[in-house]
Amino acid sequence: MSSSLLERYHISRFSSLGLDSCVLMAAQYIPPQGRRLDKSTVYDALARVIEAHTALGVRLKYPAKDAVFERLDKVDLSEVVEFSENHGLEATIEVQLLRKFGVTSNLPLWRVVILGDDTVCFAWHHGIGDGKSGLAFHRAFLASLRLNESRGGSSIVIPPKNDLVPPIETLVDLSPSWAKIVSTLFGLFAPVSWTRAAHSWTGSQVPTEITFQNNVRLLELSPNVVSALLNLCRSHKATITSTIHALAVSVISDLVMPDKYTAISSIVPISLRSLSGTSDDVMCNHVSSLHSHTKVNPTFSWEYASQYAAELRSYVKKSVEEIGMLPYLNGRYDEFFRGMLGKKRHGGFELSNVGRFEVENSSPDRPAWSTGRMVFAQCDVIVGAALKLNVVGDAIGGITMSVIWGAGSVSDDFAERFIVKFRKGIEKILSEEG
Repeated sequence: MSSSLLERYHISRFSSLGLDSCVLMAAQYIPPQGRRLDKSTVYDALARVIEAHTALGVRLKYPAKDAVFERLDKVDLSEVVEFSENHGLEATIEVQLLRKFGVTSNLPLWRVVILGDDTVCFAWHHGIGDGKSGLAFHRAFLASLRLNESRGGSSIVIPPKNDLVPPIETLVDLSPSWAKIVSTLFGLFAPVSWTRAAHSWTGSQVPTEITFQNNVRLLELSPNVVSALLNLCRSHKATITSTIHALAVSVISDLVMPDKYTAISSIVPISLRSLSGTSDDVMCNHVSSLHSHTKVNPTFSWEYASQYAAELRSYVKKSVEEIGMLPYLNGRYDEFFRGMLGKKRHGGFELSNVGRFEVENSSPDRPAWSTGRMVFAQCDVIVGAALKLNVVGDAIGGITMSVIWGAGSVSDDFAERFIVKFRKGIEKILSEEG
């Protein structure tokens, strides 16, 4: 099974050069009375999930330049599922983001860690799925738990006829315009001082020594707070994503030196599943992004939040050009990423909102497995944006944002002050409009 444009991009960054480790989606599972996520329950549920998602039954076959996915004959769950009595989610995520996936073994490109409070941490190689793929996994896992069918054993045979989801380039025309080609080449080869990035805040430069050392902080918004915030967003023609973006820009603007920086550089991934006609229930890489340089402004603005929401909506179709530029690397992905080391970062912060975990919850008269808090996280602390803001909505109406930064990408003091000011910013928005 050959890898696609985006898959080869991630394979090079994650595996060939070792510049990234994994993506992670955690969900706390709420069992019916008398049930727990013990080994047999987890194994039975995972068996059906693996059979439904081809991406969970493949490994990488090298060399990386011609990397292809190779179907495994079977998956031994005892090698990819771990049980821990630890309840600390922040610390668990930090540890998981330190761990790369081996590509010389017969193991699949994912693993699961079950915590003592029935939280399931699903970590996967970005080459087999985008952020929404984490939601697809948990939907399938929850559905399997509710079926409550005993399968028995840890060895899962991989169905021989299942195919990977078609790559985005076979479903959508990715052809870049001449304007996109020229602007991208200019950004790659022109001196930084000639570009918009010259005076944009992007945190510290990309390190030359590779370390996945990371810091994770979780910022949780209750269902009541989310409901109130959503109402405000609608009244101002904004969205949760655009509002978080506007608030993040204002907070960072307040923390940086205005005489040195005139803009904040940001990256916001954009799902292309609506263009490709791909279901949210599958694992694939159908995503692009919007890179912005927003003028420094320490004051939160609903007007900007509304404008940015409109910009995101209008950019969805155009964003495919970002992927359409990848063939111009002529397969030199490794060279492309090596060229980033020791240079100015492209992004100051990345805001990834995978949306809400949409699922039918159990009813009192028919109790079944359900889910509570969810957390989305990803590493990419070496060549990625200095700050990662990863957002996911849970089935009960709350939102959790993981704030992640690498060793030296920003100072710990900067990151901690950002979190405090961001939390106060949410409170201020709600109180002023209340």
